[in-house]
Amino acid sequence: MKDSQESLHEPISSFIGEKASFTGEFVLEGSIRIDGVFSGKILSESKVIVGKTGHVKTNIQAKIVVVAGKVDGNIYALESVHLLESAKVYGDIISANLTMDDGVVFEGRARINKQITSPEFFSSGA
Repeated sequence: MKDSQESLHEPISSFIGEKASFTGEFVLEGSIRIDGVFSGKILSESKVIVGKTGHVKTNIQAKIVVVAGKVDGNIYALESVHLLESAKVYGDIISANLTMDDGVVFEGRARINKQITSPEFFSSGA
């Protein structure tokens, strides 16, 4: 796996800045980085990055999820979830792989399932 700091600085398709707030539905093929506040729905065929100042108030569905900020909701990832040391997650995680750095706050259940291989996973409500 890539270095924690590298994964926070990879190219992104969409960005919600630190002083921004967005409510609505975000469905995208590329990646998104959230440094502000997001409420609604997130569905990405790529990567969702919640930066250190980011606060997501919904479920996240993506191929890869990296969290350095706060998530109030469930995380569903086809490939992997990486919780960096500053992450706070209040919800369940379902993924093929889960990595948690020291210092993470995680209140929920985790289900690691290597059989998660298809987008139908998302439509099932996990």
